[in-house]
Amino acid sequence: MARLLPLRADPEIAPGDPRLVDVDSEAADEVFEALSSRTARRILAVLYDDARTPTEIREEVGTSLQNVHYHLDKLQNAGLITPAGTGYSEKGKEMTVFAPTNESVVLFAGDERQQSLLRGVLTRLVGAIVLLAGATLGLQYALANWFVQQSGAETAGADAAADGAMAAEEAARTTATAAASAAGNAPFLDPALAFFLGGSFIILLAISWWAYQQA
Repeated sequence: MARLLPLRADPEIAPGDPRLVDVDSEAADEVFEALSSRTARRILAVLYDDARTPTEIREEVGTSLQNVHYHLDKLQNAGLITPAGTGYSEKGKEMTVFAPTNESVVLFAGDERQQSLLRGVLTRLVGAIVLLAGATLGLQYALANWFVQQSGAETAGADAAADGAMAAEEAARTTATAAASAAGNAPFLDPALAFFLGGSFIILLAISWWAYQQA
């Protein structure tokens, strides 16, 4: 029998900006209380990996469903997680999908000006890294297409030059030699990875300079 309802839908709510929690605030008391249990911390870590239903959390953490619901309530009351969609069990029972409320949570001690500065640094850093990751994926895709096109052009040239069994053998030998030469001349570091690492370094320098100017 075909399943008509998906086990789990994609999250409908994306995590918000990084959250700063002043260690002297009431919010910090709620966060500390919600995370006082190792099981609760494990649940939060699992949800940061991927949004999940209580049943999926139970299977991942290895505890009872009742215990999962208990900690989910405390984490939600502390503002650390939020309902982000709906999933269905194998029997068609509707279940809530939970996800982190914020991209990250940082406990902070200091005055309001430092807190504002730190929030600005975190927001800019997360946004820049996301953009850099997208650009890196685009570069990797473009390079892959270029290599495929180059390979196709070389193959077409070899086929056009082939004349009988002798010519085909010679073309194969030439192709193997070229491949070995290309492998020997291959860069030590993948271009896309080098782009990401270099971009990350520049981003860190730029944000550090911006924070220095604001301090």
